[in-house]
Amino acid sequence: MQLVKGNVYAELISPGCNVGIIATPKGSLIVDTPLVSRQAQSINEALRDSGHKPVRFIAITHPHGDHILGTGLFGEDALIIGNRPTYAKMGRHAPAWVRTWAQTWNWENPADIEEMVAAKVFQPQIVFEEELRLHLGGIEILILPLPGHMAESVGVFVPEAGVLITGDALFCGHHPYMGESDFSAWFKTFDKMRNLQPARIIPGHGPVCGNEAIDKQQHYMEKIVAIRNQWNPSAGEAALPCGALDELLAWYPLYGRPREMMRARLIDGIRVAGEPPFAG
Repeated sequence: MQLVKGNVYAELISPGCNVGIIATPKGSLIVDTPLVSRQAQSINEALRDSGHKPVRFIAITHPHGDHILGTGLFGEDALIIGNRPTYAKMGRHAPAWVRTWAQTWNWENPADIEEMVAAKVFQPQIVFEEELRLHLGGIEILILPLPGHMAESVGVFVPEAGVLITGDALFCGHHPYMGESDFSAWFKTFDKMRNLQPARIIPGHGPVCGNEAIDKQQHYMEKIVAIRNQWNPSAGEAALPCGALDELLAWYPLYGRPREMMRARLIDGIRVAGEPPFAG
């Protein structure tokens, strides 16, 4: 568990998503979840060793599998918080969905796969519409919309510490997943994140960072929009501007992911960049 600033910590989990941790006198709040019980136990042990209370609250940024699979790992008394669209989507995640999702990743530990396949995804008990402000033992926590990666995406801001926890509204040093994205909304979210003037940012994936990671991802996505404006998807991959995919693939490390798989994901992202057409 990495101390970020003040009472805010990060658990950088790979494979999986980053978990933001806010220690409060009323119990700790985590933003998104680990995937398996040993990771959850490690978080609570680290909190105890640092003199903090264990996890009592879970805020979900969006309903992708790597962010929600561990909603049952902290006991029945943990309160799960999410907006209404996330609540609805999580309610449709049947056991078959969980099995399929867990089996698509390249896990090193077969026991982890078995545990994830059997996981039960629990819906939020606290459901909000647009924005939610919590006051937990004198600690103010703001949960606010950060759409773009998904329409329902939210982030969590701790004003006293100046720390923003973004979920997948920001990837630091990683190629973002853009298969369900609205680029126009995402660019507005980048401005919204900057306007919060965070001292530090815990992204959905990658190391703790600052505003420079926002700038780099926005530049990357602007290049994707420029490519999309020159490309008719019906003409196929061969019609993409020469060298465009290679330039984008070099933008961030691949971390051992097959190059062809990442090319396919990029092509999906370029296609999505025109749906709806970017008007900027």
